[in-house]
Amino acid sequence: MNSRSRSRIYPQGEKKQHPYWLVLDVHGVLIPSSERWILHQLSKRTHQSMLGIYFRLFLNLKPAQLGKRSAKSFYEEVLDMRLTEKQFQEWYMKSYAVRGKIAPAILEQLERLKKRGWKLAILSDMHSAQASYHRAQKHFALFDEVFLSCETGLMKPFPGVFAALEKRLHTRKDHIVYCDDMWFNSGIATLNGWRGLTIKGPKQLLHFLIDLQ
Repeated sequence: MNSRSRSRIYPQGEKKQHPYWLVLDVHGVLIPSSERWILHQLSKRTHQSMLGIYFRLFLNLKPAQLGKRSAKSFYEEVLDMRLTEKQFQEWYMKSYAVRGKIAPAILEQLERLKKRGWKLAILSDMHSAQASYHRAQKHFALFDEVFLSCETGLMKPFPGVFAALEKRLHTRKDHIVYCDDMWFNSGIATLNGWRGLTIKGPKQLLHFLIDLQ
């Protein structure tokens, strides 16, 4: 998308009776997608094949992301072994924290947009341990609305998640800009009447935010 098309999507001169919302996914957009890297580390640590880990991951992912089971028990299923709380913290959470920070340059741009009148929201699928980490680090303090699958029981790409968040935003559909690293999620947002964009990683997000007025 070039700068001219952006200026048409985000008009500067019109009177805004409804706020503009920028809605961001977390993994793969706001922060790097780290799950594959973490699973590779766990594979080496436990001497297991990635094939078996991925198979058990996909079998058990949905209940964890919907908040129906704890993150620790989820990774016990993924690794097919019991984990102490210390092992879970050292093996998974410390690795997640390495790539779980939001870049200062992105925070700076988000603060700029808020001063210009934009509202900010999070829409992300994540399990309870990831959510607890981000809330403890106050990574979501800048956002006006936070909609996490493990807390709401709703996950992408089902259309119901977009409708549920939209009720909280109190604005027009075409005033909601949604960034996701998965094309089918941004595509469904577009079908819902939002302005869905596929953004691959924090670097691309930063370039987009710099151009956003």
